[in-house]
Order: sequence, then structure tokens, then C-alpha cells
Amino acid sequence: MEYFGRLIIIIRQIKYIFIFVNRDIIVRPQWLSRSNESSTDFKGRVPLNSTNKNFPYTPVIAFINKRSGGQIGEKIYRELLRRLNPRQIFLLENNDTITHALEIYSLLPNIRICVFGGDGTVGWILGRLAEAYPSGNNPPVSICPLGTGNDLSRVLFWGEQYDPKQLFQTLLKIPLAQTVALDRWQVQLEELDASALVSSTRLYCETGFPIDQIFKTLFNDPKFARETNRACYESYQKLPNTRFINYMSFGLDAAVALEFHDQRTRNPSKFSSPLKNKLLYLNESCKYFNDFARANIWNLSSYIRLICDGQDLTDALNNCHSLVVLNIPGYAAGTNPWGNSSSESSIDFFGSLSNTETCFDRQDFGDRKIEVVGLSTAHMAAIHMGFSGYRIAQCHQLRIELSSPITAQIDGEPFYLPTSVAININHAGQVLVAKNQTE
Repeated sequence: MEYFGRLIIIIRQIKYIFIFVNRDIIVRPQWLSRSNESSTDFKGRVPLNSTNKNFPYTPVIAFINKRSGGQIGEKIYRELLRRLNPRQIFLLENNDTITHALEIYSLLPNIRICVFGGDGTVGWILGRLAEAYPSGNNPPVSICPLGTGNDLSRVLFWGEQYDPKQLFQTLLKIPLAQTVALDRWQVQLEELDASALVSSTRLYCETGFPIDQIFKTLFNDPKFARETNRACYESYQKLPNTRFINYMSFGLDAAVALEFHDQRTRNPSKFSSPLKNKLLYLNESCKYFNDFARANIWNLSSYIRLICDGQDLTDALNNCHSLVVLNIPGYAAGTNPWGNSSSESSIDFFGSLSNTETCFDRQDFGDRKIEVVGLSTAHMAAIHMGFSGYRIAQCHQLRIELSSPITAQIDGEPFYLPTSVAININHAGQVLVAKNQTE
């Protein structure tokens, strides 16, 4: 009995030490009071002996997607309940969850947000914050990565995957993080006259679609243009979001992503860990083996017209099978197809130069510009070894006209565009995020 008594004392001491060390991030019970003004019956307020200016704490509000990371979100939720105030932890169910949390803490200064989820979850939270804080002064958002790719988490130095041993160390880093602005981009679809588009395509000079490529690919279309009635294509024909923060892509990479997403939706129990997810992703890519093998007889210039800041750059797609529009220097689980150099041109894996006539600025996710990159099938593998794709443009506005059905993805959410449409991409303001400074 004496042994167990000492053990209980030690456990209590450890708990008190944790509370002392984490006093800056915990929401104190006395900061919350009953309120008829709030639909949640609670409201966070500065203590009577403090003001907004001298409030010394940085309380962290946690949003957890329990379905992310091989279903480990529920475990994280239970662990946080033991260490933090339960009223600062929110299991994501719908938009109301986010709205209620922001309403509760709207009057409490120095709030920080930590999102436990993948890139899709982070984008969801940032989208709601942009609506709630139109002037761009939202609480900075940090990330505990639970997804498969976790590209934004990597770029902001919060890690490439979740480490349960570092859970509370990560929370302690949040008050020390640097606040930076992150661009958001609006996506608008515009219906096109398919018959007129095909007719003008055949005239070549009117649209920029090469006439030789049309006949060359007449019987060699990739699967996304040929098998338009595939089940996974028919199930995902709605634009998932009208904003993006990471990237948007079109073509072969998105086709593989859509197959993976469809299988994960149908059989979620099979996708139980990030490593297993990556292996299953590789397996889904085998469904497009013929498109990879026949890469020399088709390219995106037959299906896409590319206009950057009013300049037609369709010819840059002659050797490309995927088109990537980047806001951040991260894509496909840690790659950077734009490359790290800010020089006039970059030498890719195959020794060719990417747009030698243009001097590009260094990539910056807060400069109100997006990077446009083309990838061949070989590039799709080479970028995972640190090589870059074809640099096409840096621009403020982008228009992509489709003459054929095509697969696409927006911030990792794949979908299918079954008709001829134009995609207009324009700047849509900024949100504040937290960049880890301790790595």
C-alpha cells in the first residue's frame, strides 16, 4: 500500500508540473462564463485584473478530425482531455463546430489554433476563418499533421507525420511560432460551348490547340478522356471547394488521386495508417499503367488551353501529362516541383531548361502570385527524388480552358470535370498561419 501511495503522489506531481509548464496554452476555467449572448452558453473573456494589451497567455484551441490519420484522431482527443481544458478541444463534426468555437473565444486575446488533421481539414478550418475574419486578422493556425501528404504542415515546419511522443512538445511550440500570411485562391468554373471549342481547336490558330496532336491522340486518349463513364468519375463531378491554399492540378496525377480517394471512401477500414495509405496509393496508380507506358503519344496540350496573365502558354504543355498550380512549395507528400532555385531557369532531371526566357522570383506563399508547373510522367517520379518539373509561369491570374473531360484535384480533393469548361483562378485574400520557429 505504501508503494501505491507514493506512486499516486508522483503522478500528481507530474500532473502539476505539466500544468505549470503548459500554463500559457491552457484555457483557465475562470476565463469562461455563462452568457446569454452566445449560442453555446459560454463566452471567453479577459480576467478582471487583465486587459487585452497585457494578457500574458496564448491559449490554444484544438480542432480534431477523428477520421484523419488512420482513425487516430479519437485517441488524440482522449489524451488532450486529460491534459487540457475540455472546453478548448473540439471534435470536428460540421461547420457549426467551428462557428461555435470561434464564437466562444472571440473576445479572448492571443488565441492560437491547432488543427489535428490532414491538408483537407486545415483548408476547411482556414476557409471558415477567412469568412469569420474578412480583414485577415484571424487567430494564427498551426498544424498537427494526421493526413497522408501533409504538404502545408511540412512547409510550415510542423512535421511530415504525427508522432505521438511529440504531441505536447508540439503544443508548447505554438506560442513561439511566427505569424505569417498565406494566400488563398478563388476557383470559378465557366461553361464553354463544346462544339465551338472543338471547331476552333481544329482551326489551330484560333485556340492554340495543336492540330497534329488532335489526330495523333484521336485513338490514344488517356483513360480520363476515354473512359468517361468510370464509376469513380461519375461519383465526383462537383467542385469540392471554391478556394485553395496549397495547389490545384489537372491530368494524370489527379486521375490516380481520384481512384485512391474513391477506394478510401468505399473501404475506409483498409486505410488504417499513413504508410499503408501510401502503398495503396501506389497500387491505384497501376490502373493507369497504359497511360504511363504510352506517354510519348499523348500530352495535355491536346486537352488544355493555358492562359497566364493574359498570355497563351499552351505550347509549354507539349511534353506534360500533369499540370500543377502551386501556392506553396509543397505538393504530393513533400515534393516541390517548382524547385528551390530563384534563378532565371532551372535544369530538370532530364537536362532540359524550363522557360529560359523568363526571370522568376523566389517562390513565396504570401506574394499574391501562383506558380504554374508542367510534369511529364517521368517527372512525376523524379520529383520524389528532389528534381523539379517544367517551370511555365508565375502569375496573378490564370485561365485554363478544357476541350475534353479531365481529372483534377484541389488541395488534395480529387474530382472529375466531364464537360468543356474554363477554370478561372484569381487571388482571394490571405489568412494567418503559424510557422514553427524551433525546427
